[in-house]
Amino acid sequence: MAEEKKPEKEKKPGGGGNKLMLVVIILLVLLLGAVGGLAYYMFTSAHTAPAGDAAHQEDVKKEAKKKHDGPPVFEKMETFVVNLSGGGSLLQIDMQAQLQDEEAKKRFTDYMPRIRSGVLLLLSSKSADELSTPDGKVKLKAQVKQIINESMDAGEEELVQSIEFTSFIIQNQ
Repeated sequence: MAEEKKPEKEKKPGGGGNKLMLVVIILLVLLLGAVGGLAYYMFTSAHTAPAGDAAHQEDVKKEAKKKHDGPPVFEKMETFVVNLSGGGSLLQIDMQAQLQDEEAKKRFTDYMPRIRSGVLLLLSSKSADELSTPDGKVKLKAQVKQIINESMDAGEEELVQSIEFTSFIIQNQ
């Protein structure tokens, strides 16, 4: 019998590890829940205005009115022919302005002499090298748009939404 009795094996100190693992899992679940709740709060409150914020609600209504329903409003400008800076090159360009609405179209027509003058000065300050690249043409569109909006005394409001080139010819002499 002495041989049958084996000494009991020593218990390994591993039972506390399971409890620690359980605590870590619970903390992770709580942390994920808190982050999810915060994200939900941030996304839902960012898109809705507080109930007492009447000024914000008025701004939203004004923005909705500004959006133009239906096809875009375009106005063709007369052809521009200018000598480019640096000498020896001519630019012939046709463009159309996309306007905010019919009221902006009337204002555009009323301010046309001032608009043409500003655009002529801008175009004649450019060189053929600047305008030969696609990037140069994109920059020119943005500059023409800015000049026209400034010429019409639009202030913060953008009456001209975009400029579209319908013909763009550079001729070297």
